[in-house]
Amino acid sequence: MPLNIDFQQILLHMLNFVILFAVLYFLLYKPVKKFMDDREAEYKKASDEAKSKLAKADEALSGLDKKIAEKDKEADDKRSELLHEAQVLYTQKLESAEAEAKKIIDDAKDQADLIRKKAVEQSSEDISKLVVLSVNKAVLTSGEAYDKFLDDVEKDA
Repeated sequence: MPLNIDFQQILLHMLNFVILFAVLYFLLYKPVKKFMDDREAEYKKASDEAKSKLAKADEALSGLDKKIAEKDKEADDKRSELLHEAQVLYTQKLESAEAEAKKIIDDAKDQADLIRKKAVEQSSEDISKLVVLSVNKAVLTSGEAYDKFLDDVEKDA
C-alpha cells in the first residue's frame, strides 16, 4: 500500500455514505418532498377556490350594482312621475280655487249691487214720502202745521 492508503476502508466509507444517503433519501427527503408538494397543492387549491369565490363575489357585486342602478332609475322615474302628477293636481286645485274665488267675488258684487239698489229704492221712497209730506204741509197755511212738519223732519233725521 503505497502512502498508507487503505482502499478497503475507503470503499467501506463510500458504501456507508451511499447507504446513509439512500436511507436519508427514502426516510427524510421523499416524505418531506411529498408533504411539501401536497401542501403546495392544498394552498394552490385553496387559492384557486378563493379566486373563484372572489370572481363570483365580484360578479354578484356587479349584478347587484346593476340592480341598484335599475332601482335608482325606477325610483327617479317614479319620483318624476309623482312630481308631474302633483304639479297637475296643484294646477287643477289652483284653477278650482281661482274659479271659486271669482264666483264668490261675483256673488258678493251681485249682493252689493242688490243692497245698493234696495238702499236707493228705500231712500227714494223716503224722499218721496218727505216730499209728499212737505207738500202737504206747505199747502196747509197754518203755522202750526208748518211747525209740526219741521218737528217730524227733525225726528226722522
